[in-house]
Amino acid sequence: MISDSSLFAKSLRDWRAKNGTHGRMTQEELAARLEVSVDAISKYERAQSFIRGDLEHRLGEKLGWSRDQILACREDWEHRTRRRDANTYRVLDDDLVGALFDGSWHEAGKASIVLAETAFDALREEFAVNQDVFLPIYERYRDHWAAIMKDGQMVAKWTLPFILPEDVKRLRNGTFVEANLSADRIHQPILPGTYYGYCPALVVLPGHEGAASPMLSSFVAFLERLASRDVYLYGIGTVACTAGGVQVCKDLGMAHLCDHELDSRLSIWELSGAAVPGSIFGKRSASLRRAYAREFAPG
Repeated sequence: MISDSSLFAKSLRDWRAKNGTHGRMTQEELAARLEVSVDAISKYERAQSFIRGDLEHRLGEKLGWSRDQILACREDWEHRTRRRDANTYRVLDDDLVGALFDGSWHEAGKASIVLAETAFDALREEFAVNQDVFLPIYERYRDHWAAIMKDGQMVAKWTLPFILPEDVKRLRNGTFVEANLSADRIHQPILPGTYYGYCPALVVLPGHEGAASPMLSSFVAFLERLASRDVYLYGIGTVACTAGGVQVCKDLGMAHLCDHELDSRLSIWELSGAAVPGSIFGKRSASLRRAYAREFAPG
C-alpha cells in the first residue's frame, strides 16, 4: 500500500513523523489536532480517503501546510480517483450516460445493440440483432436492461422485457420468433402480480469476465425492486443460440424445455419463479429468496 500511496497519505505520515512532542506524533494526537476521528486519520494514511473539502483549511491552520501543498495533494487524489474509476467495472447510469453519450439514453441503447452484434454475429434472421425491434423497447423500458462499462466501453449487458401470455406460449412450445417483438408487445408491470421475463441478450465480452459480477448484482437489484412492489416473475425464458449460451443457462439453473422448430441448434430454456430461491439469484439475495419462496410456495 505504501508504494502506491497518495501524495496526501505520504505527506500526512511524513508530517506526523516529524512533529511529535517526543518524536513521532501518534494518530490519536493528529486526529485531535485536525478534529477528526482516529479512523479518518488511518484511512488518510492508507490512501483510502481524502480529507473533506470543508476541512481542508485545517491542514493549513493546524499543520502549517501551504496552499500549494494542499492543492497538489487534492489534484493527486483526484487523478488517482479518475484512474481507479477508469479501471473499474461500473453499471451504466445517468452520470455515465452524461459523460459518454452526451446524456442520451437513445445513444446508449444503440451502443448496447452494437455490443450484441459484436457478440452474436451469425444468427438466423428471426433471432438476429435487430435495432428496429429492440431500440424502441430499450427506450420505453429503460429499467428492463442494464449495461456494464469499463474504460468508456460497454462490455456486458442484460435485457429482460416482459412478454405477453401468447408469446410465452410460443416460447415454451418452440415457435417464438424474436423479430416479431415490438415495444407495443411488451407487458408493463404497473400492478402487483406475476409476469414473464424474456432475455434476448446476456452478453459478457471475452476478456471482461470481471463484469459478470456487477452485471449479476444489477439484475438481482432489479428483481428486488420488483419484489418490493409485489411484482414477481413466474418464469424467465431465453433462446440459447450457442454452446456458450447453453452453458450459461445451465449455470443459472435454467431448465431445458425444447428445441426451436426452426432450428434444432436453438434451444429454449426457462427458470421458473419457484426455482428462483435456489438459483444463483436467490443465493445472492436473502430478501429475494424469501420473497419468491413465499410467493411460489407449494399449494
